[in-house]
Amino acid sequence: MPETIRFSELAKRLGVGIDTIRRTVAKVGHDLGFAVQRESRSSKAQCLNVDDANKLIRYFEERDKHIESTLTAERAGSFSGYGFFYLIQLIPELFPDRVKIGYSDNLETRLREHQTSAPTARCIKSWECKRAWDQAAMDSITRTGCKLVMNEVYEGDVDGFVKRGDEFFALMPNSTTTIELSEHSPLRPVKDTA
Repeated sequence: MPETIRFSELAKRLGVGIDTIRRTVAKVGHDLGFAVQRESRSSKAQCLNVDDANKLIRYFEERDKHIESTLTAERAGSFSGYGFFYLIQLIPELFPDRVKIGYSDNLETRLREHQTSAPTARCIKSWECKRAWDQAAMDSITRTGCKLVMNEVYEGDVDGFVKRGDEFFALMPNSTTTIELSEHSPLRPVKDTA
């Protein structure tokens, strides 16, 4: 009979809980060709033969590499979910104190869209921003010193809008901000203990 490795041993080796091993085997075991075994007829301990155990270990290693590369990409800003929060003067020559405030994933495209109806529109200032912060940024920037015209168009001191925007975004992280993983995080790459 070929040598087997218990699920509990695999969990310890991979630094995960035994339930993670059970769920993963149930989820991908068929696709990877696993045959779950019992250690012996009298034992209830679930095992994999050495070849299947090595496949499972490689699966976890690939998963961890994928998670790490995703985190690296997020840290680099290429998949960070950041767009731009902007202040656009719609008709600066007529209403210099009137601004459109909003969020866009693509600032250049958004400005061009505004310029179809307001050809002289110009971007006064923009900040890196996650979409989830849009309403909080709007509320912070318009909390004082301005009046609502309609939708996301306000009248007020443009320098005041910029100052409040700078203050808000100075408190927020950006696409270069990194957060260190806890030594207990399941996202941390597993070190080989063998």
